[in-house]
Amino acid sequence: PPAACPLAAFAAMLRGPSRPMEEVTEDKAFRCYTAPGETFATEAEMKAHYHTELHRFNLKRKVAGLAPLTRAQFEEREARGVREAAAAAASQQRGGKLSTAERREAREARREAKLEAQARNPRSKAAQHAATSGLGEEDYLSHKLKQAPAFDLGCDLFSRHKSESLEANLAHMAREHGFYLPYLDYCTDVAGLVHYLQQKVYIGNVALASDRTFHSVEAVQAHMRAKGGCRVSLEGSEEEYGEYYDMQGLAAGSPLWEVEEVE
Repeated sequence: PPAACPLAAFAAMLRGPSRPMEEVTEDKAFRCYTAPGETFATEAEMKAHYHTELHRFNLKRKVAGLAPLTRAQFEEREARGVREAAAAAASQQRGGKLSTAERREAREARREAKLEAQARNPRSKAAQHAATSGLGEEDYLSHKLKQAPAFDLGCDLFSRHKSESLEANLAHMAREHGFYLPYLDYCTDVAGLVHYLQQKVYIGNVALASDRTFHSVEAVQAHMRAKGGCRVSLEGSEEEYGEYYDMQGLAAGSPLWEVEEVE
C-alpha cells in the first residue's frame, strides 16, 4: 500500500504569534493593533481612533495578511498618492513623459499593489502564511490536507496535466520533463512510489530534488520546472524510497551499490 503522507516534517514552519486587536499596558494606557507604536490615554481616545482612515486601512491589511502601517508610513503613503496624481496630471500636460523620480514612485506603487493583490489571493504565499500562522501541528496538517487539490496516479508531478492512466502519465512526464523513476527494473511498487511522490508535491508542496517546501502546488511545480528539478534520486534517499525497491536485488545486480545490514 502507498506510504503514509510525510506531513509531520512539513509542520516545522516558523509562524509568528497572533496579536490581539486591543491591549492594555501596565500603566493603564490603551493600544490598538491598527495603530502600531501608539498608546491612547483613555478608552474614548482609542474608540475615536476606530473612526480614522488609518484604522480602516490597517484592518484591510490585517485581513489581507499584511502587517499594519505606522501613522508615519500611512501618511507618507497618502502623500505619495497625492504626488502620483499630480505627477500624472503633469505628465499628461508634457505628453505622457515621466521624470526619473516619477518613474521611481510609480515602480514602488506597482510593487506595493502587487503585494496587496497577492495577499488577497487565497493561493498566495502571504495568504497561506496568514491562514497557517499560529496553528498547532495537527491543525496545520489538517489545513494542508484540505487545501490540497484532488489527484490520482494520472496526475503529472510537475504540472497540472492529467493522463488517463499511470502508464500514460509516466510516458508524459518522460517526454515533457525528462523524468524517469530511478532503477525501474528493481522498483517493486511503481504505483506506490508515484503516489508517495504525489503526496509530497500535491499535499506537502515539497520539491522532489531539493526538498524545499513551498506555499502551493503551483509554486513547487513551477520551481521544479524552472530549476531542472524534475528528478528523483535513490542514492542518499534509501530510507525514504527503499520500501518501494528490491534493495538486495539492486545491490547484487550493481557492483557500485552496497546495502548495509543494520543490527
